[in-house]
Amino acid sequence: MSGKKKLFPIDTKTACLLKWGWSNIFFQSGTTSSCHRTQKHQIPVDNFGLFHNVPKKIDDRNKMLQGEWPSNDCNYCKKVEDTGGFSDRMHQLSQQTDINLNPPELAKDASAVMVTPTMLEVYFKNTCNMSCVYCGPHFSSKWQEENKKHTKIPELDSTGTGDVNEAQHNPHYDKQKEDFWKYLKEDNRYKTLRWFSLLGGEPLLIPELDECLDFWNEYPNDALTFQLITNLKCEDKRFDQFLAKINNLVEKKKIYNIKVIASIDCLTTETEYVRYGMNLEKWMNNFTKLLDIKNITVGINSAVTILTLPYFDTLLKQINVWNSTRSSNRIIHSFNTDSKSFDPTIAGHEFFHKQLAYCTELMPEKNLREISTKRYWKGIVDSFNGKQKNKEKIENLKIILSKLDERRNTNWKKVFPWLVEL
Repeated sequence: MSGKKKLFPIDTKTACLLKWGWSNIFFQSGTTSSCHRTQKHQIPVDNFGLFHNVPKKIDDRNKMLQGEWPSNDCNYCKKVEDTGGFSDRMHQLSQQTDINLNPPELAKDASAVMVTPTMLEVYFKNTCNMSCVYCGPHFSSKWQEENKKHTKIPELDSTGTGDVNEAQHNPHYDKQKEDFWKYLKEDNRYKTLRWFSLLGGEPLLIPELDECLDFWNEYPNDALTFQLITNLKCEDKRFDQFLAKINNLVEKKKIYNIKVIASIDCLTTETEYVRYGMNLEKWMNNFTKLLDIKNITVGINSAVTILTLPYFDTLLKQINVWNSTRSSNRIIHSFNTDSKSFDPTIAGHEFFHKQLAYCTELMPEKNLREISTKRYWKGIVDSFNGKQKNKEKIENLKIILSKLDERRNTNWKKVFPWLVEL
């Protein structure tokens, strides 16, 4: 970040743009967090508007003002930075280009802790047509159905969303959803937003997607970026209707930009095992449709796991091919590592040494975003340093996969023969 003017006004060694500007809202559990790696907190049923300023978030901001790490909340970034890596916190700050991502209160008082969010990431329901191995019933109704038919898998590590084997239920779902739309309308808060991201489950399957698109059509915000993260498994008619709606929003300048982020981890058949229920050919067809629309930004998000890292280069190569004909509006690529049951570092540094180096070579650096993304990737690579093979966690992983095979009539040993001897 050296040489770049800082847009975020709080200049301490732990200050995080997301802690002030960002909120996740999980309607299925009635909870909120300040990023996907932090703890979740209950949203007051009788005062939904406090979701961004619950007591723990206020306490975390006060600690960051003092240069301290929030207790039991930001450990992921702390560990990365303690080892010299480039954390999510640093990555977000390095990519900030809009001063309006800062809550408006900070323009008057850089120490303000009661603030208005500028970025929202919303999860409505767990409705999903896939059951990725590293997911669970909290984000996938398919997982939920499996758990009703089969023995649960206690070996799965907790994800921080509660019991990883249990779906969540919010008896106040309808009320809180209604309160949410009211919150955005009151005092024209919707105009303060610069980022609105919709996840699931699978957003293309739920009626709430149409609620969101209709809301922004009725309440325009020409500074807003609307992002949708999707597995692209969708009927042609529904997908084409969705494409027409988002294209219309941008063409009529109801919002600034639409970003459609397609989830995939590699372009080999192994991805169909990991993202169970996926059809790789269907994914490619729908992704091609996205690339043909000029008015939107297209991206890919990947989960870097022990099962897919060996094949990650196939995706990187294809992204480079696609981008070779896109001088502008290049495909954005983002990724996260699994720090639980599918953590790739449990194989040890030596096992993935060559693949990590090869993937680093394939990472482009054509613009500032890509430079920052590559730096983030190098932080992931650094997290492997000194890691030895963890036999206990590898054996636990094999137990999980075997239990999934019993449910799904699959065979991990045939799909990942290298893992058998690891």
